[in-house]
Amino acid sequence: MFHDKALADLRENDEGWTKGQRDLAVLLGQWRARPEASRVLADFERFGEGEALEACPSLAALFESGSGATRELVANFVELGLWGLRSHPLGHLPLRHGVSHAGQTLLLSHWGTATLALVSYEGERLCALPQARAVAFTPLQSWSFVLAGSATADRVRCAAVEDRCAELQIETLALEPGDVIHRDGRRETIQVRGARGCLVKLRLQRFLGGSEPVREFALADGALMHQAASNLHDSRCELAISVLSRMGRRDAVPVISRIVIGSGHEGLRWQAMRELLALDTRAGMILLGQVAASEDDPLAALAQETQRRLLCTWPELERISQWRS
Repeated sequence: MFHDKALADLRENDEGWTKGQRDLAVLLGQWRARPEASRVLADFERFGEGEALEACPSLAALFESGSGATRELVANFVELGLWGLRSHPLGHLPLRHGVSHAGQTLLLSHWGTATLALVSYEGERLCALPQARAVAFTPLQSWSFVLAGSATADRVRCAAVEDRCAELQIETLALEPGDVIHRDGRRETIQVRGARGCLVKLRLQRFLGGSEPVREFALADGALMHQAASNLHDSRCELAISVLSRMGRRDAVPVISRIVIGSGHEGLRWQAMRELLALDTRAGMILLGQVAASEDDPLAALAQETQRRLLCTWPELERISQWRS
C-alpha cells in the first residue's frame, strides 16, 4: 500500500490543516478581487436579483461564442486554486461542490436565484450510464459556455402538453470548445449523451419565480411520469406533509386541508390531497368532491377522475364522504 509520511503527518496536524483552509480562503478572495472577476461578480449579483443578462455586460460577455474573457476568468481561478492545493494537499477550496453519475459541479458563486458553476462530464461515466428513459423540464434560464472537450448531446423540446402528455422534439447537438448554449428550462433541456475525454463548461443559471413545477416525461411516449415543486419552500412543505401522514398525525388534518384548497401550486396541493386521503379518508373525500365540483380549479379534472376511480373500487366511500358531522 502506498504510504506518504508527509501526508500522514498532515492528517495528525489539526493546526496545519486549519491554517491551510484559511490560506485557501484567502486565495479565493484574491481571485474574486481581481478586476476581471470582480466586474463579473458585481454583474452576477445584479443578475441574481432579477436584472436582464443584457444589462450585465461583464457577465454577458462570458457567454458569447468564442469568448476569450471566459477562458481568462476560469484559467486564473484554476491557476490560483491548483497552486493553493499543491501547498495544502489535504485542503479544499471553500466552495460547494457535488458529484453525479456523469460528472461533477463546482459552484463558483450563488446570489439570489442565480448560480455560476463549473460543470464537467466524464466520457467513461457517460458510457456506463443506461440509456435515458425520461426528460425533466425545470423553470429556469440557463447559459453554458464550453471550455474544453467535445461531446454529443440531445436538445429535447417540449412543444406542447395536453392531457398530461407532452409532444417532445429531439435535436442532436455536437458540442465543441467555444460553443454557447442558451435554453429556457420550462420548454427545453440538454441531455449530454457522450464525451471524448472530459467536457468542461461554465454554466450560468437563474431559477424563475412562480409556482410552475418540475415535470418529468417519458421519452418513449411523452407521458407525464413525475411532478414536483420547483422551489425550496414548496419542497419542504411536501416533505413535511408526507412525514406527518406517515406518522399518523391526525391533528395535522386542518393544516393539510387548508393547503389542498389554498392558492399554492398544483403539485403541492395535489400531494396534500393524496396524503389527506391516506391520513383521514373522510376529510379527504369531502375535499376531493369539493375540488372536483369546482368550475375553475385547475385540479378539477384530475379530482373528478380520482373520485370516479375510488368510488368504483370502494362504493362505501360515497356514504363516508357525505357524513360531515
